[in-house]
Amino acid sequence: MDDAHHSLDFGRWAIGDRLGRGGTGTVHLAVDRVSAERYAVKFLRPGPDTGPDTGTAPGTPAADARVLRELRTAEALVHPHVVRAHTSGYVHGRYFLLMELCALGSLDQLVRRDGPMDPEAAVAMTLAVLGGLQYAHSAPLAVPDGDGGRIAVRGVVHRDVKPQNLLLTGSAAAPVVKIADFGLAKPYELAGASGVTHTGSSNGTPAFMPRQQVVNFKYAKPDVDVWAAAASLYFMLSGRTPRDFAAGHDPWLTVWNTAAVPLAARMPTVPPRLARIVDEALIDDPRIHFPTAAAFRTALEAW
Repeated sequence: MDDAHHSLDFGRWAIGDRLGRGGTGTVHLAVDRVSAERYAVKFLRPGPDTGPDTGTAPGTPAADARVLRELRTAEALVHPHVVRAHTSGYVHGRYFLLMELCALGSLDQLVRRDGPMDPEAAVAMTLAVLGGLQYAHSAPLAVPDGDGGRIAVRGVVHRDVKPQNLLLTGSAAAPVVKIADFGLAKPYELAGASGVTHTGSSNGTPAFMPRQQVVNFKYAKPDVDVWAAAASLYFMLSGRTPRDFAAGHDPWLTVWNTAAVPLAARMPTVPPRLARIVDEALIDDPRIHFPTAAAFRTALEAW
């Protein structure tokens, strides 16, 4: 199906190679035929809460609600550290979202290629991410309600912050980080009310997820994004995930049953005070230590 995107009649945009694949769709290169400017275009697939197991078929209002929520959320969020959405639409039975192209790849690719980052550079990246999250958690939005209307809300929780979704643009000497892929984002004011996420469903990436999100994905609050940002900083500093995930073991049970390994045990060269802040940010039992992006930013800025 992905190869078929090359032959779609997109008029203004020529669709090129696939850049990535995620839980909610595939991303391709798109080139403006007139200006030659390059973009990224995401073709969205039906949501995880559709299909024979749920009795909800793609193309039904419930299926479209999840897709439309992603489109409208992406279009509404305008911030220097959030990937900019330019336009969206529906063609050949698929929804699409045209976005800015972050040509330098992801933080995940950067760390895997070059190794752990310098602490000051990693903290600077994290402060930028937290700025984007603080904005997203409070931005006024109008999201689809699943019945053809819209609901005014304030703020969404991303629910899948991780190094793979933190993209880099600008120059290699001075990269700018941007939060991508709000496919699992949901207005937390409406947690449990939209009918788009089924009770008990678990989405996202266990390695960058606090135990609260595993227990109650449907009712996730902004603090889960703060924890994930701290886990991403841990990865930038050490090249490892906060928890150890053994082969053959259920990763969701690992999140539930284990705590983050102290950062100093992974990377003894990290400044001790910074390591303590990161360790504090990764406390998630009985509650997440830093409840807001602003609180975590304040701690890192003090360092």
